[in-house]
Amino acid sequence: MSLENPLWQYALTLYSRSGVEQCCLQLQDQGAVVNRLLFACWLASQGIKLDHDRLHQSGNRWQPEVTRPLRAVRFRVREQLAALPEAEACYRALRQAELAAEQLELMLLWQDGQSWLPDSEVGAALFRHNLQQALGEHYNRVSGVLLLQLQSAAIALLDDD
Repeated sequence: MSLENPLWQYALTLYSRSGVEQCCLQLQDQGAVVNRLLFACWLASQGIKLDHDRLHQSGNRWQPEVTRPLRAVRFRVREQLAALPEAEACYRALRQAELAAEQLELMLLWQDGQSWLPDSEVGAALFRHNLQQALGEHYNRVSGVLLLQLQSAAIALLDDD
């Protein structure tokens, strides 16, 4: 396994596109797991259809057990910064730890996805399907406009290659 894998590189590239970071953060606020959305887009770019059940059967508990709790602690520290500016170094360290946890999470997702074979034509319908599968029960709770924005950015990324 490698932290510097194709999914990590794809995620960095997609996330850096105009508007994608803000879109992903808003989707996260609505209950989405951003790394799973990025994984869904990467799989779609490879012509691989995401299966919600298979994704959840992988046993990847990193996000709920590590990444999410780190983010919650970081948010609590951030709330204290105005009253306790000395906590800034702690906040920065937590932000770095959260990024490292997200990179590990993407590595685990990439490892899971290695056995999945291309089975679909790359296109908007596959991206839409994969995003819906990645969201699972959250699909009806998130903004369709934001999903379309993420989907459009991911498809545009294909055109750049």
